[in-house]
Amino acid sequence: MRVLRPLLLAVSFAVACRPGESSWEVHPDHAGAVHFGMPAAAALRALRDSTTIPATGCSYWRPVAAPRSVSFMIENGIVVRADVDSTAAPPKTAEGIGIGSTEAAIRTAYGEHLTVQLHKYQWEAGWRYFIYLPPQDSLNAIVFETDGREVRSYRVGRRPQVQYAERCG
Repeated sequence: MRVLRPLLLAVSFAVACRPGESSWEVHPDHAGAVHFGMPAAAALRALRDSTTIPATGCSYWRPVAAPRSVSFMIENGIVVRADVDSTAAPPKTAEGIGIGSTEAAIRTAYGEHLTVQLHKYQWEAGWRYFIYLPPQDSLNAIVFETDGREVRSYRVGRRPQVQYAERCG
């Protein structure tokens, strides 16, 4: 088992990382090797996944090669969004923001490119959306859901899908 453990860690690290990234970082236009706007078939090939994904409608895909906390929204055969929850070892954004980050850390990381809105369902409990709109990218965004103190989940991807409060409606 001592010999297998380093080998398994090396294999899982190699699959989960892109060249130049030290971990499964999340960016406004991609999560790991999956770019938003790419055909689902190309995303499957990029992650060496054999899952069958419907070509029409909206569905979610949780790749084996991705962290368990990451799932992708597929709309009419195109990858449009990634959702990150707290199920297990969730990745962070390139700026270091992730599950458990404070609202102050979000403000520091994204500054003036951030808008804050009341949560669609939990506003009375103080929950909010922190929405980062990259200055040079009108297609993508990051939406952090906070409980009034820290990030509880976040999603990243194409607009308008990334801004849907419900997953596939």
